[in-house]
Order: sequence, then structure tokens, then C-alpha cells
Amino acid sequence: MNKEEFIKELKKIGIEVTEDKLQKLDKYYEMIKYFNEFINLTSVIDYEQVYLKHFYDSLTLIKGIDLNSINELCDAGTGAGFP
Repeated sequence: MNKEEFIKELKKIGIEVTEDKLQKLDKYYEMIKYFNEFINLTSVIDYEQVYLKHFYDSLTLIKGIDLNSINELCDAGTGAGFP
């Protein structure tokens, strides 16, 4: 999933992405790629696959849970920090 597809798909689920947030996701991607060389965080390190399988998939949580209506949430995931 390239950035344009990412932005388009997020709009469909009510998420607007700013340029600042995209820059932060790119920085996160670079950190994952760097640290993955030393620690096996994830087998998915291709740029477009990270946007699809990590960033987009994690954000689709809002399809099932209204995050505005809860006070606490526990992410029991492992690896690079994705639910």
C-alpha cells in the first residue's frame, strides 16, 4: 500500500492524516527497519507492506471499537508495537 492508497483508505474509515503524521510514520518505519537488523521485530519490512500490514491494519481497530467511548485499552501485542 503506497501513501496515496493509505490516505484514501483511512479517509474511508474516518481518519484524516496530516503531513506531520505521515512524516512520523516514515520515521517509525525507518526505526523499525534499523532495529530489525539487530532484533527480530517483524518479518514485514518492505515499505509498502509495513504501511498495509502494520500501520493500516492497526488503525482499522476503530471499525470495531469506538475509542472515544473507552477510558482504558491494553495492547497485548508483541514485536514492533502493533496491536
